[in-house]
Amino acid sequence: MKLKMLRVVFAKLRFTRRWTLVGLVFLLVLGFFVRVAPAPAVSSQAYAQLRLLVEALYEIDNKYVTEKKERDLIYGAIRGLVASLDANSSFLTPAEYQESQSKTAPAEADAGLELSVKDNLLTVIASLEGGPAWQAGIRADDHILKINNQSTRAMTALEAAKKLQGPPGTKVKLQLIRTGLAKPLDLEVTLERPAVESVSHYPLEDGFHYIRLRNFKERSAQELQQALRASQSGTTPPRGIILDLRNTAGPQFEEARRLASTFVGNEPIYTVKGRQNGNKQTFTGLKEYQVLKERVPLVVLVDQGTGRAAEILAGALQAQYGAVLMGYKTFGDCAVSKVFPLKDGSAIIVSVGYCYTPREQLIQGKGLEPDISGPNKDGEEQPVATPPKPEKSKKIPDVQEVRQDPLVVQALNKLKNWGRQGASQQQLPRTLKKKQVAGSQGLPEELS
Repeated sequence: MKLKMLRVVFAKLRFTRRWTLVGLVFLLVLGFFVRVAPAPAVSSQAYAQLRLLVEALYEIDNKYVTEKKERDLIYGAIRGLVASLDANSSFLTPAEYQESQSKTAPAEADAGLELSVKDNLLTVIASLEGGPAWQAGIRADDHILKINNQSTRAMTALEAAKKLQGPPGTKVKLQLIRTGLAKPLDLEVTLERPAVESVSHYPLEDGFHYIRLRNFKERSAQELQQALRASQSGTTPPRGIILDLRNTAGPQFEEARRLASTFVGNEPIYTVKGRQNGNKQTFTGLKEYQVLKERVPLVVLVDQGTGRAAEILAGALQAQYGAVLMGYKTFGDCAVSKVFPLKDGSAIIVSVGYCYTPREQLIQGKGLEPDISGPNKDGEEQPVATPPKPEKSKKIPDVQEVRQDPLVVQALNKLKNWGRQGASQQQLPRTLKKKQVAGSQGLPEELS
């Protein structure tokens, strides 16, 4: 019956030789959906919508002012289809997919940005502290309108990231809009090799320590272990730790798991849930990474630039270690994606699972609310006609500047009054099954 419906659709479109090819392509696409979806999910309504899409393509092919190649039309349709899902889903042409599969050396230099698409705008999740974009004055939640005068309107985060990579010294022009600015801001970023250390440790006062995690890389967990051991090596036992995750993001979920393990050992770190109720997998920590055997009061600083792996880390420490989240709501971007190759060599990247904290909090699209809000940001809502100029030779804050940071001051006061105020968080019951799962970079098998 369904095959008959398709024949009727294509007959009504009065196929030419060229449209026979389009019809075959859509049969292949339809076959893909039939293959990956349970039989009841492919309804007559789905076939009716497919007919609508074919009709639209037919009208464009015959009546658009200039002639378009069938392949471009099909790719455009698939690109729009996937882009309508979420910021983590995208379409790859055969050349792009082949490039992603080839074992090539990483980019020589980049801008130091984590990007997403928010409200249909290319948005900065975080700007690496000390990196080129940070030096140029780009902030979390800035919206990038143009890259080298090319509009980002239909650009995915993956496509934009590639345009922000290249040989060291390459200059990239950006135009962005920012809350509080009345006019777009034009900036120039000079691409550089990543050379910023991932973890910094500053003793604040006797027994109180500040640890800054800037990004996620291969040895971030080892660097955090060293910082935690240093906090225990002084003459005064550690009385409290401030872990700064502001303006920190990255897709390295496995590294977030190792980082959380330094505090909580083999407790559950996060859960990935797919579309079906049974598509669920819990990732637990690694006991061998644990440094802190005894609980030390912990305040985790977060803001709108805390995203992805940093949100996993913050949620795990809040739920399993009793940490207090202080600052501002996090970005809310934490999805597991999988690549689905298509018949012609192209591919689609689709989100197949969302991340949850051990408290069953959904991160994707929601973000994490702080337990204690940070100070109000003066002037944030006042529009400014003239954009501020970026500071020259901008430097990473030293210990003196860190001690003057209003949110660090607030966190230190919280730690000093921890016992008197009963500040430690109540631990939730350990209801999650402690199942050791190897690796979270790839897709869990249950979700595939």
